[in-house]
Amino acid sequence: MLAALTPERPALRLAAAKVVGKTATASCRSRQSFDLDHPAVSNERSPFLTASSTDAVPSSSMSGSGCLRSETSCDGGPMMVSAPATANADDVRHLHRLRARLVGRLTAVIAVIAVIAVIAVTTGLLRASATRSGHVCPGLRAPRGQPCRRHPAPRIDPMSGSASSPPRAPQRRDIQGLRAIAVLAVIAAHVLHAPAGGFVGVDVFFVISGFLITGLLLRETDRSGTISFRRFYERRAKRILPAAAVVLAATVTAAFVLLGRADAREVAVDAGFSAIFFGNWRFAAQGVDYFEQGTPPSPLQHFWSLGVEEQFYLVWPWVMLLVVVLAARRTAWSRIRVRRLTRTLIAVLSVASFAWALVETQSNPTFAYFSTFSRAWELGIGALIAFLPRLPLAPAWRRALAWVGLVGIAVSLVVVSESSPAWPAPLGLLPVISAALVLVAGNDDAGFRPPWLLTNRVATYLGDISYSLYLWHFPAAILLLTLAPEGSPTYIALALGLTLTLSVLTYHLVETPARHATWFRWRGGRIRGATRAWIPTLAALAIVAACGTAGFAAVSQMRGAGAEVAAPQTLSPDGEVPDGEIDCRGAGSVLHPDACADASFDALSPAPDALTQDTGDAYSCYMLANVPLESCTHGSEDEDATRVALVGDSHAAALLPALEPQLAALGWSLDTFVGRGCTLMDPPDQATDCDEARPDIDARLSSGEYDLVIATSTRRWETPLSFHQSAIERIREAGTRVVVVRDNPLPDEASIACTTRLGQTADSECATEADVALAHPHSLADAADEIGVPVVDLTELYCADGSCDGIIGGVLVYRDAAGHITQTWARTLSATLTSAIVEASDAD
Repeated sequence: MLAALTPERPALRLAAAKVVGKTATASCRSRQSFDLDHPAVSNERSPFLTASSTDAVPSSSMSGSGCLRSETSCDGGPMMVSAPATANADDVRHLHRLRARLVGRLTAVIAVIAVIAVIAVTTGLLRASATRSGHVCPGLRAPRGQPCRRHPAPRIDPMSGSASSPPRAPQRRDIQGLRAIAVLAVIAAHVLHAPAGGFVGVDVFFVISGFLITGLLLRETDRSGTISFRRFYERRAKRILPAAAVVLAATVTAAFVLLGRADAREVAVDAGFSAIFFGNWRFAAQGVDYFEQGTPPSPLQHFWSLGVEEQFYLVWPWVMLLVVVLAARRTAWSRIRVRRLTRTLIAVLSVASFAWALVETQSNPTFAYFSTFSRAWELGIGALIAFLPRLPLAPAWRRALAWVGLVGIAVSLVVVSESSPAWPAPLGLLPVISAALVLVAGNDDAGFRPPWLLTNRVATYLGDISYSLYLWHFPAAILLLTLAPEGSPTYIALALGLTLTLSVLTYHLVETPARHATWFRWRGGRIRGATRAWIPTLAALAIVAACGTAGFAAVSQMRGAGAEVAAPQTLSPDGEVPDGEIDCRGAGSVLHPDACADASFDALSPAPDALTQDTGDAYSCYMLANVPLESCTHGSEDEDATRVALVGDSHAAALLPALEPQLAALGWSLDTFVGRGCTLMDPPDQATDCDEARPDIDARLSSGEYDLVIATSTRRWETPLSFHQSAIERIREAGTRVVVVRDNPLPDEASIACTTRLGQTADSECATEADVALAHPHSLADAADEIGVPVVDLTELYCADGSCDGIIGGVLVYRDAAGHITQTWARTLSATLTSAIVEASDAD
């Protein structure tokens, strides 16, 4: 009874690559930093999870590292497309037609399976009704229309409304095999990146869980006429908590060893929410997405599915008990009537949940993925199957149902992917209905033999340990990225081997003993003490602590502390870079190649375990989605200071640490206008994430109060050049000079994972091919170029010889795959960038 095993959606883009189904599952959705840059329309839903995202502040105060899937883009600006800026309405309509065609084909597949299911179940119900009346025999035991003589009509169980039958076996082997298929699909998708739709395993497990737990409750009401909540939750606790506690403790410990304290603290918070089974709401609130993450997601993100299940089971037993109590007050109600009422109630609740999932998938896909309300219908389908009488279907029909279900699951693994536009609803119907068919086919006491694929010894054993497999596989997949390149033979072997080994040990030494043991000594209805049943779990936790202590000591010596970087050179009042001692760290090694040819760097800056927190004050005044204008002033407070404005999205905010050291020397007073979706542009008549602040920003910038406006944005999203040009021209008409900074190259996820791997040095090769890093043109800079506005371009400091390094002069350049630069790198650019801006503004 693997109620807790609900494999998460395997599409999570990991920092090293796409550890989750060619992604690491659109937005900056996870721990450490966010892709704050997509100017997509708030109500425009990008294909299930390509590059559209939800933005969030990539600072240490934010718990997330990478943008997350949402109905808006990371920086919430106007609608962005990955096509050239000249894309027109015909292109958009063509994309919509392609999407509609895909959804139509998938809907047809679902419809075919649904029709087969309806025909089979209806036939079975009719035959069951005829059999109960004694008029028709199942199969070919008697001529059509004649009563059964050698096989009399079975006696009807007054509570279940179905024919009485011999006691069922305690475990259905086909269900164990179905669990094995689901968990193997999830593990393969996370570690091997195939199949693309492996995340549907979570839906299969929801159906199984709803079926098994509801069946357990029904048997209890049959036996006692009520539900013992103490026994129910005691069984759940024994089944779920011991293994979960060991995995949570081990993951947090390993995070402190491998990720560093800052990230490990976030993992510890995740563990707290997961321990009380509310992790799904934490990840939903963060906007966490399993697709296109700039850095690895939380190694505990897969606990969201356990949260959905346990929240469902906090409510469902009480609903069943309520029906029983109401029936008890109406003594005329038969047990069959009670059963029918309960079945009708779960059907109504499931339909309501599915309807809500349809709405939320379109309006708020992140919450739809994690929400208990949008997922409850899947458990409800399993619960409805538990209410069905055993259908007297011929073995051929059962065999056909089982294989149709297995084929449906296989099809869903292939046709559903992170780009599916209708997930989790309505496309979730495909794996859910398919799993339901397999359960219905095997619900038989007449000796039906399910497909060997589900009942062989390997499949049933993997099904037995599937809960432990699920718990261990994701922490292993995420944390091993700090030791080996994702996708490499070493990584795959370590991830699979470690998952299997830990799962086998946990199942036999922790999970199974705890499930069958008595945890407390009871006397007089009270707990009088603990039993020895706690020893395996406590011993496992002690081993985790000991290994963690030894690992932390060893890794601390390997990692070391980050090297100090000299303070930036201060410009002269006229913006010139003074002569002085050359600092070869960071950009200095590129600016002075001859002088720095023999330079060596003992340690990286910042330390890799502090990478995602290396923001300085960049995001201290950053506006999140749809908030009032918030602006901060830096630099000179003199009345005659040069008034400067910095405007843009998260990439503009990342330049603040480079500009700030020069403000006092230049006599600049700089106001920030940076926030999600706040790129300098006139968006179309559509909602964006900067709608509330944009009117005030535009009014300030075009008021003429500023001498200079500095603008930049991410290059990831392309927009029509005219959107930017109209905004720039309005500022220039007010007598204000405008300088645009061309955005830095965008690293790939493999490069970011490389820079944070244990043992990396200044000489490590962690580069992104220039063709990839510069694949997206920078629309804002191109728009400025076209109308003669000066553009500062520092690309040569990032890229050389066809590649763009992630480590330059001993300095880590990027914090994440969304292209946010570190504060340390920005400060090494300080004199060069500011001097170039001064020179460009003088030329405007």
